[in-house]
Amino acid sequence: EKEKMKKNNFNLGGEQSGHIILGKFATTGDGLLVALEVLFALKKGKKASEFLNVFKKTPQILENLVVKDKSILNNTNVKNSIKIASNMIQGQGRMLVRKSGTEPKIRIMGESNNKKLLKKCIQIIKKTIR
Repeated sequence: EKEKMKKNNFNLGGEQSGHIILGKFATTGDGLLVALEVLFALKKGKKASEFLNVFKKTPQILENLVVKDKSILNNTNVKNSIKIASNMIQGQGRMLVRKSGTEPKIRIMGESNNKKLLKKCIQIIKKTIR
């Protein structure tokens, strides 16, 4: 999420897990910092309904693939499939493929309101990794 924030010069980001990133203060989610900022906004007289419901959820699919070697992401066919899927969904969503930092898995995450296209893009990547 922080890469997307940096690329688009956003100061506020969030993840499905509930992590909220306040880019002005930190590059990672910090619950205490977020709580203080919410309290500060409320103290200034803002209503919680004004600033806590201002985003629209985008459907997200996450696939975790168990792999013997996470360096599979360096494979030319895998790189090409990621590029193809990303180009297909461009303008309608996004794809993120990364190694797990803690498990022998590759994580394929896609977001789009077009679920049919999203599933197709995930399949394109998935079949080159398996």
